[in-house]
Amino acid sequence: MSDLDQIRTIKTNTLEQMAQVSSEKKPSYSENGQTFNWTDYLEHLQRRVDWCNRQLSGEEPFEIESQGFVE
Repeated sequence: MSDLDQIRTIKTNTLEQMAQVSSEKKPSYSENGQTFNWTDYLEHLQRRVDWCNRQLSGEEPFEIESQGFVE
């Protein structure tokens, strides 16, 4: 599995986790020894998705639209 595939998997899993957290609100959540309240945990997960998006955007093909002219 390539790095990009792993990042895509992390993003997909995190989005699924966010959907679950949103539907099953609890007073607090724990991850890797850290405890979060509901809102902070969603923000934590969103930061992970944002990180994935930044990593993916740097690696995916892109287009630059330009226009030239002749004098």
